[in-house]
Amino acid sequence: MSLPADHPLAWLRHQAKERGSAPALIEDPAVLDYAGLWDSLGRWARTLNAIGLEPAKVTAIATASRPRLARAVFLALYAGFPILPVNPSLPGLGRLMRQCAIDQAIADAGVDLPEGIRRLPARCLETVGNSPPAAPSPLPADHVQMLIASSGTEGPVRAAMLSGSNLAMSAMATNETVGLCADSRWLCCLPLNHVGGIMILLRCAAAGAACVLQGGFSTEAAKSAIERQGISHASLVPPMLHRLIEAGTDPDQLTCVLIGGSPLSAPLARRARKRSWPLRLAYGLTETAAHIAVGGADTDDQFMGIQRGTRVRIIDPDRESGDGVGSIEVSGPTVMLGYANPGLVPGHGLVAPGTFRTQDLGRLDSRGRLQVVGRGDDVLISGGVNVHPAQVEDLLSGCPGIREVAVTGYPDPVWGTCLVALYLGESDVVAVEAWAKEHLPNQIRPRVFKKINEMPRTQLGKIRRRDLNRLLDDT
Repeated sequence: MSLPADHPLAWLRHQAKERGSAPALIEDPAVLDYAGLWDSLGRWARTLNAIGLEPAKVTAIATASRPRLARAVFLALYAGFPILPVNPSLPGLGRLMRQCAIDQAIADAGVDLPEGIRRLPARCLETVGNSPPAAPSPLPADHVQMLIASSGTEGPVRAAMLSGSNLAMSAMATNETVGLCADSRWLCCLPLNHVGGIMILLRCAAAGAACVLQGGFSTEAAKSAIERQGISHASLVPPMLHRLIEAGTDPDQLTCVLIGGSPLSAPLARRARKRSWPLRLAYGLTETAAHIAVGGADTDDQFMGIQRGTRVRIIDPDRESGDGVGSIEVSGPTVMLGYANPGLVPGHGLVAPGTFRTQDLGRLDSRGRLQVVGRGDDVLISGGVNVHPAQVEDLLSGCPGIREVAVTGYPDPVWGTCLVALYLGESDVVAVEAWAKEHLPNQIRPRVFKKINEMPRTQLGKIRRRDLNRLLDDT
């Protein structure tokens, strides 16, 4: 088997040969080392081939088990078939599978598959058979290897087609940025049907590090792993960080915690720094195989350095306001081949090959670093002014007694849109309103404030903005 050194499967083969006894997947209490993982991949491939897995065909992975899903990610590299990892309870699952031309799935017994899709039992990934391992038959690095559903909060779900090369370039760039090495351990408590979780597996394989895999996010389990299992790296969204801080988690063994998915509020950042959490802001997309920019240790600095090999342009900056904010356009080796379509034809959704224009807004500083301001489709027009909710949320997060805030609006005959701030916290509405009047510019200050009990979220912890308006019914 001839593979370029930067092919993801070449990493697994190298680790199995050179560091076979080193842990690859830690699924407390089970540990699978690199030699055992390589051998198991060959045997799982043999088993699935025997029951009808068709090579090189896109295969859905529909399982609620993260260990099964992690093994399937590596198996797809070894046995040479593209995969679509999905949440079995995802609304519109049938539509997504048709979009990706799926006709076979490795699925749990309880998952209802759309008509016409052949089921291969996911339980095959639980045990290793006695038959000799099948030889690896990887896809070329420039072929579609993974189709990953976008974790966006608006509109219909689409899947980004990522090649082995996209995945490899992303993993190596992030490892270089965060200093991942063979002795590292990365806590994975993110969903493995999202790019954020999948890329943890591949970064660890590239470095020969261990992935400490958890079945889902549990404050108690994550706290225990961080304090007792030698975790050096972790990827968290802000609500996870908040819960771990509330639980009194000791971060002393950590060297890097990447925070992404949604904005990190100033109060939460201050609490984390006070307790010596080694936070670094991160920005990325499914369409770019995760990170394109990572910040430094100072979380007050909202600008992030662009990853090696990636180029960022700001399109149509707002020159009238002088703030330099515009649409973020990304080019480079991690940009997807395109959005999934039945023929897997590249180019769908791209400005040009290797160039993707995001729905996010940002600005570049004089050093070429990126600050993300918010989403272009979230912009609210109030009193003739374009208001970016994320900007207002960042300012309001400085109000004492606010833990988290989301800004939305409703039609108003005077303002066009009446800005509304929905918040979690201890402060009453009168106090928040008074603080905002003193500290926020009049043109972007919400006119209505409402204290809520729970923020609507996606599976990854992002605020589900389209659900905010239902909380306005009694406003």
